[in-house]
Amino acid sequence: MKPVGSIFAAIWTAVVPMLAAAGGAVLLGACASCQSTVRQAPMPAIAAGTFDGVAADPGAQRLYLADGANNKIDVVDVSTANPRFMQAIDVGAVPHGLAVAPDTKLLYAGLTGGAVAVIDTRDGSPTFMKVVTQIKADPTEVDLLDYSAGTKRLFAATGSGGDVVAIDTTSNQVIRWYSLHVPVEQPRYDPVDGKLYVTTPGTSSLVQIDLADGMTSRNYFIKGCGPSGLAINPARQLALTACKGSVAMVNLRTGAQEVTRSVPGGDLVTYDPSSDRFAVASPHGDKDSVVGVFDGDGTFVGSVAATPKAHAPAFDARGLVYATGATGMMSFAPSACEPPPEWLKFVGGLSVFAVPLMAAALFLYLYARRRLGRATAEDDGPSFYDLQQEDLATERERMRAFEDAVLGPPLSPEMQPEP
Repeated sequence: MKPVGSIFAAIWTAVVPMLAAAGGAVLLGACASCQSTVRQAPMPAIAAGTFDGVAADPGAQRLYLADGANNKIDVVDVSTANPRFMQAIDVGAVPHGLAVAPDTKLLYAGLTGGAVAVIDTRDGSPTFMKVVTQIKADPTEVDLLDYSAGTKRLFAATGSGGDVVAIDTTSNQVIRWYSLHVPVEQPRYDPVDGKLYVTTPGTSSLVQIDLADGMTSRNYFIKGCGPSGLAINPARQLALTACKGSVAMVNLRTGAQEVTRSVPGGDLVTYDPSSDRFAVASPHGDKDSVVGVFDGDGTFVGSVAATPKAHAPAFDARGLVYATGATGMMSFAPSACEPPPEWLKFVGGLSVFAVPLMAAALFLYLYARRRLGRATAEDDGPSFYDLQQEDLATERERMRAFEDAVLGPPLSPEMQPEP
C-alpha cells in the first residue's frame, strides 16, 4: 500500500503544472501592463514648463515641446535609454502646434500673434536650433500644424479664426486660405486621397476639404464628440480623433464610425507608421489623466497614468511613447500591453473549467487505487488458485461417493474371488 503522503505528492506533482499553465494563459492578457514599463526622466526645465504641442523627429532621435510658460521650444535627446534635455529655443511668443519636416530638417511652430516660426534643426549648421525666419499667417494666432513632405505644404490652423492656411515651404509664402467660419483645431493632410481633414469642435465634425477648389467636400458629423486632436492612418484610411469624453474612429472611405471610452477623451493625437499605432493624450485631473494607445486598425491596446500636463504624445524610432510628466519626461512601451491572441484567450477561459475537473478526476482515480491496494493487502483469505484446487478436491470426493452408491463399496483383499 502506498503511504498517504505519496498519494498527495502525486496529486500535487500532476495538478500544479496544469494549474500554472492555465493560470498563465488566463492571466496573460490581464497582467500585461503598459504601466510596468513606465520610466520617468527627471528634467527640471521640462517640469517647470506648460506644454501644448509635442513633435518627434525619429531620424534625429529628438523631441520638440512647445513650452507656453516660457515662450520656448524645448529639445530632448531620446537617442538612448536615458532621455536628455538638450536646450531651449526662444521663439519670442507663446508656441502652440509643432510640425517636423524630416526631408528639409526644419521645425515649424505656430505662435500667438499669427506667425509660424521656422527653426533650423540640421546638425552642424551655423543656425542649428535657431529661428531662421517667421511666416505671417494670421492676424492673431496660429495653433496646430501639419506638414506634407509630398506636397511641400505646411497647413496651419488659426483656432478661433476659423481658417486653415496653406504655406509653400519652398518659398515660405502663404498660398491659400481655407475658410470654415467656425473654430478649427487639428489639420491633417491625407497623402492617399489628397484631401485635407480638419476637426471643428463647435460643430462636432471632421471636415474634408478638396485642396483643388478649396471647398468642403465631405462632413463627418460625430454626435456629441466635439473633436480636437486628429491623426490619420493613410494605409487603412482610418482617422482617430479625441473627443470631449471619448475617442472616435472614422472610416474615411465609408464614413462608418466607432466610439470608445477606453480613453476618456483627450487633447492631441498622433500616428506612428513604423509601429502602426495611434497615441492619445487625455489630460484631466491628477488621478484620471492617461495616455492611451490604439493599434492602426483602431483596436485599443492599453493606457498608462499620466499628469494633467500631458497634452500631446509622441513616438520615438523604437516605438516608445513619450509625454510630459510631473518631473520631466515619461515614456512607456505599448508592446507590453498588447492583448493576447484570441486563441490564447479561448484556451485560458476553457482551462478555468477544465483544470478543476481534471484535478477532481485525478484525485478520485488515485483515491480508488489507494482503497483497492489497502483491501488487497489486508485480505488473509485463500487465493483464487487455492479456491480452484479446493473445488477440484470436492468434486473428486463427490464422484467417489457416487461410484460407491452405484457399484457398492470396494471389496477387501480377503474377499477377492479365487481365480
